[in-house]
Amino acid sequence: MQRSFYSVPLVLAALATLSLASCDDDDEDPAPKPKAAFTFAGGACQTNCPVTFKNTSQNATTYAWDFGDQTTGAQAEAEFAHTYAQAGVYRVKLKALNGSASDTTSQRITVGVASGCTSQIVQVTSHITVPTTWKPCNVYVVTGEVWVSDALTIQPGTVVKFAPNGGLQLRTGGSLAAVGTMAQPIYFTSSKDDAHGGDTNADRGATSPARKDWRHINLNSGNNAQLAYCQFLYGGSDTGSASYTLGVDGVAATIRNCTFAHNSGGSTSKVGALAAGAALAGTIIEDNTFFDNEVPLRITNLFSLDNSNSFQNPQNASQKNDYQGIWVDDTPGKSTALTWAETEVSYVLESTHWDARLTLGAGVIIKQLPDAQMHFGGGSELLARATSAQPIVFTSYKDDAHGGDTNHDASATAPAKKDWYAVLLDGISGSALDHCQFYYGGRNGVVLGLPFSAASVTNCTFARNGADTNVLEAAALDASYAKQGTVVQNNVFYDNIRALSITSSFDLDDSNTFHNPANASEKNQYQGIITYWNTNVSKPSVSWGETEVAYANIQSIDLPTSHTLRLGNNVTVKWLPEREITCRLSPAQLINGNGAGVTFTSYKDDSRGGDSNGNGSANSPSRGDWYGIYYDDNSGEWLQWSNIHYASH
Repeated sequence: MQRSFYSVPLVLAALATLSLASCDDDDEDPAPKPKAAFTFAGGACQTNCPVTFKNTSQNATTYAWDFGDQTTGAQAEAEFAHTYAQAGVYRVKLKALNGSASDTTSQRITVGVASGCTSQIVQVTSHITVPTTWKPCNVYVVTGEVWVSDALTIQPGTVVKFAPNGGLQLRTGGSLAAVGTMAQPIYFTSSKDDAHGGDTNADRGATSPARKDWRHINLNSGNNAQLAYCQFLYGGSDTGSASYTLGVDGVAATIRNCTFAHNSGGSTSKVGALAAGAALAGTIIEDNTFFDNEVPLRITNLFSLDNSNSFQNPQNASQKNDYQGIWVDDTPGKSTALTWAETEVSYVLESTHWDARLTLGAGVIIKQLPDAQMHFGGGSELLARATSAQPIVFTSYKDDAHGGDTNHDASATAPAKKDWYAVLLDGISGSALDHCQFYYGGRNGVVLGLPFSAASVTNCTFARNGADTNVLEAAALDASYAKQGTVVQNNVFYDNIRALSITSSFDLDDSNTFHNPANASEKNQYQGIITYWNTNVSKPSVSWGETEVAYANIQSIDLPTSHTLRLGNNVTVKWLPEREITCRLSPAQLINGNGAGVTFTSYKDDSRGGDSNGNGSANSPSRGDWYGIYYDDNSGEWLQWSNIHYASH
């Protein structure tokens, strides 16, 4: 066979041609690959106002965003905004796609003004008459008294500064919602405050903020204002009753987790840095902090106050307030059932009138201003149940031993008897006082009065009270007109003018103490129980068991045929002049009247039952000081028991 040597090159040439053709097909331009890219407004100084992103990607048809705050999106716009809920550093990722091809890029963004950054300053000079939102990317400077007649919303992290005459006042139709967060509080402060929002007044630190730099915010119209995680600093420049920083007047408001520091509050008016003395029922004041104010807080008896507020600097417990207390305004005829539980500082009261239940928590301290009294009338009751470890205290405004130096005079004044009037439970039933302490009251002789009321008074202390009045039954605890059902047990009385007065509508056992447990020689001036025998309200059987002091009767006792008086062993019964006991049936109506240690004697007899007439040894008992014991049966005779002393008969 003859072979052709030209066939191989031809085949190779053909193959080469096919190969080249194939390469030409592969080298056609493919679809361009996407390139992910974006920018955002503000750079590292971006605040938590809406962040503006610009998508500068190329060759992409779809996008996948991850904003770093657990939110994602597929925004395809060239420019859009995304709002972060709180400050922080976020990694923002963008994935650009074109078919199966993709590209990813990411950048770190700081939300919240970073160190060295300056926010835009917005001067607020006009009244607010349309819905308005203040954002944290700006510092708002209020230069005068601005009226808010529509909705004003202040976002978390916003700084609001006030010039010397600056203030906000809600008007008809106005409302305020200023709800910050723990990480992003809202600041209301002085234009001189460079620590918040920077050097707004551009004086390079030449001036420093101080109390009374600006006026106030007054919530006196609109719906229930909501304020949370706000800080009120350096306010209260007005005088008198307007020297507050935040006022709640004729409306209800909710104020939680706010700080009031370096404010006025009225050293004379005591209006409070937070002035809620005219707030309405439904107001809530919880978890707030007050320090370095003249007067921290004023409230009214229309809403409750729990134990969640703090009255010291959390960073420095020694930094408190000048007048360390809560002042209370009265609303006669309007009070509602409420609870007071604050224990860090005292409640400071002028005269108050109560028409509904007041419940006091253990450890509460009530300080009364001169001439003040708490009057509980129809429909009200006082529930003051405490413990031996946390008693409830009613005392003088000058008493620094309980609740601290509330009157801000160091030791310039000292508490004394008659500093305030009384707590009066007037014609009501159901009140209960347990482990309460009453000090320095009784301007008219009485510090706790129960006129025409039934109440339980147990484990209480009455010390350093009273006035030496002509009304003999005006004792520290005056139960001389109390109703049946009253209980007086396990109480302590010492250093009072008169300790206790009772009536014949309830029993009295031997559980009360009439001396200072820490000093047995410290007793009461009139060391006895003033007894008012009221035949109109006496219960059929009355029992007296007290043995430490005498029952000093300021009226005669008349026992109807169906009534009895039971005396415990060692009981001493004393009588004022021209007084007697009349048993309408027989001497047996005096149950145990001739029992062991039972004594009937003169009011002047200090040898039995102590100095009941409070005059030391100024006079001595003698025959005829009182009438005696008469039983009105057919014969009508005077008893001649050996335990009857200094009687006429």
